[in-house]
Amino acid sequence: MAGGEQKTGTRDEHYNLISALYHLLEGAATCEQYIRDAQQSGDPELAQFFKDWQDEQRNLSERAKNLLSTRILHAGAGIGRQKGTPTKSPTNAQVNSGGNEQDDVVDEQSKESFPASDASAKY
Repeated sequence: MAGGEQKTGTRDEHYNLISALYHLLEGAATCEQYIRDAQQSGDPELAQFFKDWQDEQRNLSERAKNLLSTRILHAGAGIGRQKGTPTKSPTNAQVNSGGNEQDDVVDEQSKESFPASDASAKY
């Protein structure tokens, strides 16, 4: 462990997945501008490259969401906890974060953890 847990209170592997997910989604959103720039310059090959890159980032972000979701659920279910340690609910249903009933645990956590100043991703 690199000491990240001591600084953030979050397990390093969770923090790493959250960070990777954030950067993948940011990259996918940024690709929109790259695609427009390539199209405006009349370079369909470059535009296709950025579309392919965006698709890869979206696919990897879905994988990261799934990995994070299972790990958060396991942590919330008490897997790996010492006997007698109270467990927490794996969702934040009691918090009104602007989500909806279809949100999974990762969506709910994301809406609560990322700053409101970040531009919303289009995917």
